[in-house]
Amino acid sequence: MLLTSTSDIVRIVYSAATAVDIDIQANWADQTTTAFTPGRTNSNGATAGGATLTIIASPLASTQRQVKTITILNAQSTYSNLITVQHFDGTTSDDVWRGTLLPYEMVQYDGTKWNRYNAAGTLVTSGLTATDVQSQLTAGAGVWTKPTSFTPSFVEVVMWGGGGGGGAGASLATATVAPGGAGGGGGAYNRRTFRASDLSSTENFSVGAAGTAGVPGAAGAAGGNGGIGGTTTFGTNIRLRAFGGGGGKGGDISALAGGGGGGGGQASAGAVGTSAFGVGGGPGTSAITIANPSCAGSGGPITVITTHNACYGGAGGGGHTNVPANCVGGSSLFGGGGGGCGGGHNVTPAVVQPTAGGASNSFVTGGGGAAGTSGAAPTAGTAGNAGDSGRGGAGGGGGGSTVQAATSGAVGGAGGSHGGGGGGGGTGQNAGLGGAGGLGGVGAIYIFTY
Repeated sequence: MLLTSTSDIVRIVYSAATAVDIDIQANWADQTTTAFTPGRTNSNGATAGGATLTIIASPLASTQRQVKTITILNAQSTYSNLITVQHFDGTTSDDVWRGTLLPYEMVQYDGTKWNRYNAAGTLVTSGLTATDVQSQLTAGAGVWTKPTSFTPSFVEVVMWGGGGGGGAGASLATATVAPGGAGGGGGAYNRRTFRASDLSSTENFSVGAAGTAGVPGAAGAAGGNGGIGGTTTFGTNIRLRAFGGGGGKGGDISALAGGGGGGGGQASAGAVGTSAFGVGGGPGTSAITIANPSCAGSGGPITVITTHNACYGGAGGGGHTNVPANCVGGSSLFGGGGGGCGGGHNVTPAVVQPTAGGASNSFVTGGGGAAGTSGAAPTAGTAGNAGDSGRGGAGGGGGGSTVQAATSGAVGGAGGSHGGGGGGGGTGQNAGLGGAGGLGGVGAIYIFTY
């Protein structure tokens, strides 16, 4: 911004209805054919009812005054003030910035553009960039508070339900089929944008808890099922939900198939896996393969497939056949990944290897927590990676199994936060217990205000 004549000035017009306190600081540089001279002014507007105030005076003859910075602070704890910055040449007045500054808000010209800062000193950006973010990544109730440091227009809510827990592995001494626990289903993703005026000054929300891990039985007993992940909600009168994934079926001590937990949907939770399969959460029905409609969770299979993926719903956990042959955890484009299946043993008996958990932001099964290994010294599944504001958590890997006498199976990996399903535990032998399932990943909520 340049002042090139002895009539050019920069001034502000303010219009508060009561006494105000406006602090203005301006810096410039005067340039002639022989000199370059910096300068500055500090001003204060304190007139009730508004006024026009010159904040940068005219340069001398044969001098150009280049405006470097202007800072205007509404240093008032109670009142807002409509501020207009004008370039005035003695005849024509052009507005170069205009806006209402809330208490303790500030606007600053940096030589090229105007930047506005809220009372906390945070840059207030234009367009649809969020100016307030509130989130909770732990299970339980919370309260969203509508921002008062600016006038909000839109509120966007992004959430995940809790992931289902993995089933525990069986424990058996004889040459009989003894499968590992099936993986838990991933929690659903949901998102909606509201007009800020449709929401109250505060709104309650709740983040879904992690599905409980399946608990091993005594030596020679079946493993326990994993638990269903909790539901994440937004609104005192609930406006948005993301349901949790189902728990994986515990390993049996007979030749029974076991379904992974169904992925959570946007209308209902995924079911705990059964010897048929784990039903994905609604709306509508979910197939064992790709969920249809896209906001349903995918099912937890009892066959070895690689298509039990989901879109907005959670992915199904990995299950097993009655042999057993194990299936990998499913993946979801937006929801949580399903947990992998724990290792078991067949009638020989020989160990069966566990499988990996599924991922989020993917439509290819696997890619989540790594599977452990089965053998004389079985190893645990790896936990799934945590999600973030753009994708859900990955499923935990299945724990390894053993046919080594008096040796326990390994535990399944925990599901990643933001709705990852827990991995299933591996099968133990003789006095060795089955491995515990992995804990599901807790849900999450992000609330962006524009």
